[in-house]
Amino acid sequence: MRHLYIVVTLLQTVMTFTVLPYIQIDYAHYFRLAQCLAKCMQKYGVPSTHHLLDGSIEEFLDVRNKDAEACDSGCHQHRRVHKKGQPGLTMSSIADGQRFWAESSAESARVGSTVISTVELICQNPSPDEEFGESAEGFVSVSLLRPSGAIRFIVQWKQRTQVMGFYDESQWVTSSIESSTFFKVNGLIPGVQYRFMVTAVGPSGRIGNTVSSSWTEISSNSSPKGLDTMLTVKNGYNSDRGVTAQIEWPRTPLDSCYYKLQLSNSSFQVTIDITADSSKSILLPHLEFDTLYSVTVAAISVDKTKKETLNVKSTETSAEVTFPGRECEYVIQLINYDLIGRDASAEVRVLIEPSLLIRFNEILRPKIVLVAGCVVFLSLSCAFICFRCRKKCPHRVSEKQRKFADYA
Repeated sequence: MRHLYIVVTLLQTVMTFTVLPYIQIDYAHYFRLAQCLAKCMQKYGVPSTHHLLDGSIEEFLDVRNKDAEACDSGCHQHRRVHKKGQPGLTMSSIADGQRFWAESSAESARVGSTVISTVELICQNPSPDEEFGESAEGFVSVSLLRPSGAIRFIVQWKQRTQVMGFYDESQWVTSSIESSTFFKVNGLIPGVQYRFMVTAVGPSGRIGNTVSSSWTEISSNSSPKGLDTMLTVKNGYNSDRGVTAQIEWPRTPLDSCYYKLQLSNSSFQVTIDITADSSKSILLPHLEFDTLYSVTVAAISVDKTKKETLNVKSTETSAEVTFPGRECEYVIQLINYDLIGRDASAEVRVLIEPSLLIRFNEILRPKIVLVAGCVVFLSLSCAFICFRCRKKCPHRVSEKQRKFADYA
């Protein structure tokens, strides 16, 4: 179980944008900017990989380095270069970005075959916001037909509401340029339906056709949707991960994006927080042979994905326990689990003997006093009756004894 957390935590950083219907962005400008950024990614992107929850590995070009950031600043025409405190930006990378901007075009003619397979909102969670009030957040996943290389995605969205049996639908709103196929959307309005459209842009221009998602309504519930179906567990084994288990369940766009998974057997129990990604299952690696496991998956809200507060504070050094008052031997166990499932335990046996005061209290209980009083009363009554009977009975002398007395 020592590698379970590696699969869960080695996830790519998720980018975020907010749906703002009152902010209109020029699509032609964004298309030219996306082409420029794709050129920067092609030159300065570092090949990297990240693990998904199902154990698979995705390859991508990582642009989180100084040269790539400087080139992006050149694409933005120095809008991000004039900030103070950015000494790491190299002028050559900035010059490359400016040159790439000059070479890019707002013309959106198709230059290659379609690379995007599907676009879908895979999950959603209520996420109250100070600025937008009651709102929700969700994750959008873009599935590709083949590895894309240096590519940027222009994301557009529209919304609609049903009024008197008819839909009031907005126009497409250009919102962001994403470098990843998986990103977060904030500011979704409960009760409103949304649709997302993604355009793939490479260094040479638009790659294939744009692809849109289906309409998805945002739930008005204040709590995340729980699992209403049974989990499916598939066992497996390989030399890298040992004994494994794949956990699956049918998913819908109304499902939660955050879960708490609890895995336990007869000797240990571990609980972890999981954030959904584009995969369809959860891999549990390095399990034990011939062992029965219990798996529980529960949907949780956004604010409960932080570190849990333990039931007992680590600063506590004592605890008070009220015993029933009878003489008895108690076994006290303290069990502690670390982050990778190892457990440490301590055990002590305690013999509880009631004190003299407690024994007197037991003796002087109302029921015992009543029974004892009845016994004493009956004993005294019997003795008194016997005494009275002996006093009243006549003293009889046998005939032979009287004659013998006269003869004497």
